[in-house]
This record gives sequence, C-alpha cells and structure tokens, in this order.
Amino acid sequence: MAAQSASDATQALPPPEWDDPQAQLLEDTWVLTLFAVLLATAVPWFVSSLNIDFAAASWAVLALGLCYLAMSLLATERAISAWRRRLVALLHAAGVIGLGFLWHACGGLQNPAFLLAFALPVIGASALSRGQPYLTAVLSLLVVGAVGLVEAPELRWYVADVRTAGRWLAPLAPLLSPSSGAAGGTFAGFYAPVGYDVTLLEVFSILLMACAVASESLGYAFQRLIDHLTAARAEGAQAQQLWAMLLQQLPAPALLVDSETLQVLVASERFSSFVGASIPPVGRPLPEALPISYPERLQELVTGHGGRLTVVLKGPERLRLAQLQVQQLLSDGRRLALLLLEDNTTVYCISAALDADEHATLVIDAEGRVLASNQPARALFPSAVPGSDATGVLLPLAPTGGAARWWEPGLAGRRRLQLSIARRRYQAVCSAVALPGEEQGLYVIALAPAWLGAGATQLTESLMSEVR
Repeated sequence: MAAQSASDATQALPPPEWDDPQAQLLEDTWVLTLFAVLLATAVPWFVSSLNIDFAAASWAVLALGLCYLAMSLLATERAISAWRRRLVALLHAAGVIGLGFLWHACGGLQNPAFLLAFALPVIGASALSRGQPYLTAVLSLLVVGAVGLVEAPELRWYVADVRTAGRWLAPLAPLLSPSSGAAGGTFAGFYAPVGYDVTLLEVFSILLMACAVASESLGYAFQRLIDHLTAARAEGAQAQQLWAMLLQQLPAPALLVDSETLQVLVASERFSSFVGASIPPVGRPLPEALPISYPERLQELVTGHGGRLTVVLKGPERLRLAQLQVQQLLSDGRRLALLLLEDNTTVYCISAALDADEHATLVIDAEGRVLASNQPARALFPSAVPGSDATGVLLPLAPTGGAARWWEPGLAGRRRLQLSIARRRYQAVCSAVALPGEEQGLYVIALAPAWLGAGATQLTESLMSEVR
C-alpha cells in the first residue's frame, strides 16, 4: 500500500487552552432573545393593524446584532481577564438599552408581548456574575419605565402626582415627550387608561425580579456543573496520558492505530526491536510499520470488529511467527484499534516438529485432562482433544491389574510400558514434568511402534526436554 499523503494523515489536535461555557450560555441567550423579538414583532404586525417605525426598528436591530457579534468575538478569546468580562457586561447592558429602543419602535406599551423578551437577558446575565441578573433587571425596569413615560403623558402625570418623590419628573415632561407622535397611536382608535399602563409595569417588574432570583440560583448550579466539568476534563487528560504511557511501557509489542486512516498513533518500546524496524512506527501507515504477507486481512481486522491472526514477520535478523490480536477501542468519538503481538516462533516450531514425528505424544495435567496432542496422537485417539478427560480415552489401554491413571510414572519420574492398540504393539514412555512453584506437575506420554527401536525413543526424549 502506498504511503498516505499529508492531508490524509491523522492529526491529534490538542484540547483548547480555554473554553468558557458561561460565555457560550450568554451568546445562546442573546440568539434566543433576537428570535423572541422578531416573533413578538411579526405576529402582532401580521394579525393586527400594529404600526411599526421600520426605520428606527432597523437601526435598533442593527445595534443588537453588533452587540451580539462583539460578544461572540470576545467569547472566542482564550485568555480570561477582568477587562474582557467588564466589556462583555457593558455590551450586555447596551443590548438591553437597544432592546428598549426596539420596543419603542415596535409599539411600546401597546405591544406588551414584547416585554417577555426582556426576561431572557436577565436569565443570561447569570453567566457574568451572581449579582449581574439583578443589575440587568434594574436596568430593564429603567429602560421600560423611560419608554413608558415617553409614550404615555398620563403615566407621567400619574408618577408626578402619586408620590412627592415623583414630582422631579414634572420639569422633565417636555424632554420626555415624543418629538413626533403617530396620529391615532400605534393601534388606530385604541386608548389605554393609565391603570393599564401601571398594572403592566408592575407585572413586568415582578416578572423580572422573579427571573433575577431564579437566574442567580441557576447560575450557582451552573457554576458548580462547570467546576465538575473542568475537574473531569483534567482527570480525563491525565488518564489519557497515563494509558498512553502504559501502552508505551508494555512488556509486549503493541500498536495503537486509527481505524479510519490506518495510521499508527502510539507504539510500545518493544515493538521496534521485535519487528526489527529502524524507523519509529509512530506517524507511519500500518502496512509500513507492520509489514506482513497479507496486509488485506490485517486491514479487515483493524477496520472491522477485531480478532486474531497468525502473521509471519520477515525481519533483517531472523524469521518470526507471531499471534496478532486486534481489539477495537473508542476514544473521544474516534475508533481506534489496539494491536498486540505475541511471539509464537518457538511454540510453533516445537509443535511442527512433534507433528512431523511418528511418535504419538499427549500432555496431561494432574487432574487428568488433555492439554495438548500432536497429529499422530490425534490419529490414534480422535477424542483426545484439549480439555477432554484423559481417563476415558486411555483407560482401555491400561495394563492388566494396573491403575486407571497408568501414565503416572511414580517416584521414578519416568517409566516404559508395552501397550497394544488396534492389535499393534506400542512402546509408551511416561514422563513427569514439574511446574514451577506447584507440587503437581504435567505428564507426557509418548507412544511409538515397537519396531522403531531405541533411536526413535531417544528422539522423542530430546523433544520432551525441549518442551520442558
């Protein structure tokens, strides 16, 4: 397979140095606010005779869009600083003021559904600080109250007369009066008493304060979730570094490969010496890092569901036979494949030598189960498969008057017997092989036709010593 181009190579992108979920929450809140504003303006305009000052509304929407764009640009900054948060708070306040101008251009007091949009910036202000929802709520009340005083002269008279503290608004009455009023108001023939305006502003004030209290509680809970998320990310990064280090320090040849691009991501230190490669395998395509006779089969295991495969590695020093195990993994949405190599050269060679020998050889454990057998033994005893009960297979061969487990040599460690199998005479050599740290060992039975003589027996004994 040809080498992959640089554009197709897998690149491990590091995590961002800074990620502020609170800024994302504020940005999403303003997107929802703009959508709610458009909905609260378009629905009354389509279903009624609402008069809209499209020129002023367009400038107000443009100002809101610029505020949103500036907050989005600041949200992409990776350095968290106090000036950035102050600037975002100022833009947030400017957006609330722009929202008041847009409400005035889209009906004002005669469009009360628009006031629901002011609750969204109060909720989004919890991303700035715990006290910011209250400040945003007070600012929204001042903006809405100022617009109400501009649009309703009766409301100005009511505020000036209802309390002594409100009389300071009387000299400002000419300034608060609209410079140009639409004839007939927003809705032709519609007149709202001052009680309607006062009740509307009172309900709006209660709603904003309730949103501010709820936003503070939600902001506190959201901050705790962010702290847990930050700690989880840090632990995840440490765990990723740990398993990468463990993979490199594995006492076996191993590779971590991207299942999509077949590029080697991590390699253990023993892999290069095992394969005999002079170039580090990390960053190279898998067929180049692990050259085998049938790369298509290896690619199927890596891109599929994994499995086992016996491979032949032709290194510069010697020929190796290895058992390859492929295990599929999933990390951060990426499909990875873990390749483990086990050197089976010696085992395969001894097994091939025993299969080529004319002696029928069985290996039995202390519990009487068959562990291994060569090809001549499988021809004599078809039921002597690994895991089967050796007593049931070999009991008919027991000498007359002998024990059922006749293959145990006793204290001598080795014994010879003459057996008859299918009317043919065989010489059986039973040997005991000790296991490290165990009182009980293994038993090796070698059966040879009696006419082979002592030369064949010596060959079998030499092979048994290799097994031990």
